[in-house]
Amino acid sequence: MSIDTTSRILAPFLDRFTAEELDAIPYGVVQLDLDGRVLTYNRAEAENADVMPRPLGQHFFFEVAPSANVPEFYGRFLEGVSAQHLDDTFRFTFSCALMPRRVMLRQYFSRRTGSVWLFIGRPDGSAFTWNRAVHSLTALRTAVGYGADAVAGHMS
Repeated sequence: MSIDTTSRILAPFLDRFTAEELDAIPYGVVQLDLDGRVLTYNRAEAENADVMPRPLGQHFFFEVAPSANVPEFYGRFLEGVSAQHLDDTFRFTFSCALMPRRVMLRQYFSRRTGSVWLFIGRPDGSAFTWNRAVHSLTALRTAVGYGADAVAGHMS
């Protein structure tokens, strides 16, 4: 199932999920308060982004993923929070130390929780893959381009 379909099914119920249930979802799931601080950060995203311990309470756009502090992502977040309506799916490339991380991302404003949910999947919108041999979730990272290819990939 694609990230768009999965997130549309799950979004109305996420605030009722336990931490264990959120950790069982094979997509990254991050809940942000209206200021952009992390309220929830599931296992799939923590392992895929190599962020341990989970950055609860930290500002997502300044401390956790500063490369997301751009109009294409943070700007959309701010506009959605201001309008109290956000349902946006797009491709994004997080700048990481050694290897850019391309993802498909959906931002969803929940009136019920007064927060924004981020759903993060592989670049094609599919789920991350469970690596049962090591009993952990790992992302299948696609080969990424550099230079002009990385910029062109980021713009699409």
